[in-house]
Amino acid sequence: MADERKKPGTGARRTGSSIGAAVHRASLKRRVRPSARARARKEAINKRPMPKPPARRPVKRTTAKAAVSPELASQISSIQDKFERLESQAQLEDIFSAVGEIDNKLTKLPFDLEALRDRGYVHSGQLEDKLEALDDKWDEVRPRVEKALAEQVERLDRELDQTERQVNRLGNANAALVKTVDSAVDSLGSRVTAARRALDGLYDGIQSEMYKIEYSLGQVGKMLDLIAGSQEIRLQEAEGPLLAVKAEWHQDGEEGPKGYLFLTDQRLLFEQREEVVTKKRFGIFKAESEMVQKLHIAVQVHEIEQIVHKEEGGFLGMGKDDILELVFAATAALSRARFHLDGQDSEDWAAMINRIQSGEVDGDRSDEYVDELEAAQITSASFPEQCPNCYAAVPQQPRGVTTYTCEFCGATVQPLSSGA
Repeated sequence: MADERKKPGTGARRTGSSIGAAVHRASLKRRVRPSARARARKEAINKRPMPKPPARRPVKRTTAKAAVSPELASQISSIQDKFERLESQAQLEDIFSAVGEIDNKLTKLPFDLEALRDRGYVHSGQLEDKLEALDDKWDEVRPRVEKALAEQVERLDRELDQTERQVNRLGNANAALVKTVDSAVDSLGSRVTAARRALDGLYDGIQSEMYKIEYSLGQVGKMLDLIAGSQEIRLQEAEGPLLAVKAEWHQDGEEGPKGYLFLTDQRLLFEQREEVVTKKRFGIFKAESEMVQKLHIAVQVHEIEQIVHKEEGGFLGMGKDDILELVFAATAALSRARFHLDGQDSEDWAAMINRIQSGEVDGDRSDEYVDELEAAQITSASFPEQCPNCYAAVPQQPRGVTTYTCEFCGATVQPLSSGA
């Protein structure tokens, strides 16, 4: 028996099985609001502040007796200078400051992230997870750092007292005693260095990760500023910006317009932003110029069919150019594009494009922006399969599109209501 499936009419809606899948991924983890954790941390710090190192009395410099040679007097002065520096280092004040900085930043960065989220950075989930993991790790490490600091300060304070008594003997020193005291001060220096390294090792991984997060937040802020500074870039429904980088579009061979490449969870955009010379004096010197800001490329991420990331040029592994090459589907406005990225790795861009196309990036959405994702999915699925004017096929519309212009008759096709 022939399969006589009924062809859907112009009122039929698409019912793709992927509807809601991205929303499900985004809602798998309900995150604690960053500011809530930050307030809890601040309260805990206020209850148990990091102890300060004990204040030491100023070192009394012993004057060498007049009978010593100028050379020996110089050695004595050098030893005293060295001991004074060690006494300052043994207070470990910079380590106390580093611990305080971690406390402060783990309180401040969550609020910075929320401010960016309020400006439109909807995919803050990954950074939220990193901050949460870092916060939990610091809760575990901080008591050990505090205990180790107290122990090291107490031990070094005793050793400073012992060494200071020897330094004070330099007033009546001979060459043999100067050598002995110098050796004692050097030994103290080795122990101070070892103590500092041991303490650094307890938290340097946390500090390094914290700086990376802080840098990422700075990059997000710059990206949002660049988008806000564009007259042509308008984000679509539920569209979330992800990356931005200064780039050159190799439109003709190895050269082309310079500007910024943007990547959202829906589109890849390139906007030219550069000063262009319009008139030269003697054919060489710039006489007149104008600032050009124009959106040249705006393609859907799902239209990217091939991605190539590579490094070119350079000398002995240095100064290489990060190149991103893309091949687009036939539905895109251009067939291929090549970009030179300035300051970011093309490999990271390729990975992010893959995360968008797989839907994995939707899991990074903040809880507040999950509902709009579902609404956008429903809208994109509710377009009719045929143009109501000429009955031409209407292609599947990507998320965020709210109207479609028929490529055959020019009619504007609207999505059907959710209740149709």
